[in-house]
Amino acid sequence: MAYLKIFPIKVTDKKALNYITNPDKTDEKLLVSSFGCSPETADLEFSMTREMAKKNGMDKGDNLAFHLIQSFKPGEVDAETAHRLGQQFADEVLKGKYEYVISTHVDKNHIHNHIIFNAASFVDYHKYVSNKRSYHKLCRISNRICHENGLATSMPTGEKGKGYKENMEYHRGTSWKAKLRVAVDKAIWTSINYEEFLQKMQLAGYEVRQGKHLSFRAPEQKNFTYMKSLGSYYSEENVRIRLSKNRNKVKAPRHLSREARLYVNISTYVTTGNREGFER
Repeated sequence: MAYLKIFPIKVTDKKALNYITNPDKTDEKLLVSSFGCSPETADLEFSMTREMAKKNGMDKGDNLAFHLIQSFKPGEVDAETAHRLGQQFADEVLKGKYEYVISTHVDKNHIHNHIIFNAASFVDYHKYVSNKRSYHKLCRISNRICHENGLATSMPTGEKGKGYKENMEYHRGTSWKAKLRVAVDKAIWTSINYEEFLQKMQLAGYEVRQGKHLSFRAPEQKNFTYMKSLGSYYSEENVRIRLSKNRNKVKAPRHLSREARLYVNISTYVTTGNREGFER
């Protein structure tokens, strides 16, 4: 699972950039990457973009940059994987509009990414808006990337309909919806089409009801739970998309060589009681 924190940089981005690119923390800077700038001169390039934003009338707010921290559970991922997931996360969040530097720190017992991105876009010079809504969007993207890579999710997404009791049960892993999410994820990871997915859910003990909206009911559960109530990531459309990705990963079997076919035929001939005829 990935935990997220974000806070603005208002005084100097150079010190923050120097901190996250520290060679002692980033395996001699092997775990440092950037987009739209160079890690060594990012503060200067950030400043130039902000100056252009001022000239274009986009000088809103006093934020110089933003600092995102993406932390993983100890032992959950290796440094290279964490760095790759951090880059994917930054690319999806910033959409190629903001310069950023990303580093992966390995000096703690938990691997974590630092992402510092410019407050102003070098594409349209608009300032990045950080608020509760944008934070929930970050969390949704992070949760999806974690799901796609077999990691648990943990961040709030701002979706409605979850009361205090259910929220506490969800984080303890005891609610019907929390259990259903786990079962659905497992069934998707081991299936290559929709029909197989439904079969896996039945094998897991769930009763399936198909209609206008797909729903499941666990043993001893009173009511069915609609998939749409689990969040957009579990919509029927997204389930089919995730299954199609599994199907694309399945490799078609190679054609057997002539020697292999001959071996199979001989083995079959011997095991059918015709050993004497074969030896002749």
